[in-house]
Amino acid sequence: MTDSALVDASWLHRHLSDVVLLDATVDRRTDPDGTTVFVSGLALHTERRIPGAHFADLVTGFSDPFAPFPFTRPSGDRIAAHARELGIREDSTVVVYDRLSGAWAARVWWVLRSAAITNVRVLDGGLTAWEAAQLPVTEGREAPLPPGDIVVGPAREHFTDLARMRLIADGDDSTPAVCALRRTEYLGDPARARSGHIPRTTNLPYADLLAPDHTLDLERTAHLAQLHGLRQGAGTVLYCGGAINAAGLALALREIGIDDVVLYDGSLGEWRAHPELPLATGPEGSG
Repeated sequence: MTDSALVDASWLHRHLSDVVLLDATVDRRTDPDGTTVFVSGLALHTERRIPGAHFADLVTGFSDPFAPFPFTRPSGDRIAAHARELGIREDSTVVVYDRLSGAWAARVWWVLRSAAITNVRVLDGGLTAWEAAQLPVTEGREAPLPPGDIVVGPAREHFTDLARMRLIADGDDSTPAVCALRRTEYLGDPARARSGHIPRTTNLPYADLLAPDHTLDLERTAHLAQLHGLRQGAGTVLYCGGAINAAGLALALREIGIDDVVLYDGSLGEWRAHPELPLATGPEGSG
């Protein structure tokens, strides 16, 4: 295996029996009042999955379900407990996928890395790429693996907090910060309360890095990263609505050699919850 954090469908098909395969799918629903909610993707997983895949619960297993904001990074002990429950061992190679853009899988990859569980890869293109290759799918749940023995440990910084983002918004330009949301969401709407982006942050949408087949377009990623002045060594902060698309952007940047980014874990979910904190609309620098 190369140093890439990505594997393709062909590689995975050849190595299904050699890896711990995780489906990180999350189900996105809309309440009657129009509110978007995220719930466990277990029902989707059992409806259609790659053979051998186990369900990785990103809502409550690899997130802190008691935190005030969804998808908050859990404690190392919680990460270890869910990883062992999924059968992950010290010598395991883990492959994660989802059925959307790959951002959910990238979030699990990032959370595991933050606990020094590093032998983790993401299926490039996810279930879409698997099915496009006319590879088999199945339904139901896989028999559980024997409990794993993985141990978490210290890792370099992977997350940052509200205090650091306040400094950036107040004019501290020592750390670049990038929003991974789509352009329309980043720009916001002045007529809509609490829309827009954190002041003094730029925009590189994760969605813009995907090829039509949902795989990462690394040539385009490198081009856009260069246009945005992103580079290894800057310690760039990435954020979005809930640090999910930001994880996808982190994965893409890692593939082109920028591997020292950090995620603002609270992202706009936390920032918007503080009415005293400003939000900018329109292009950065427009006023």
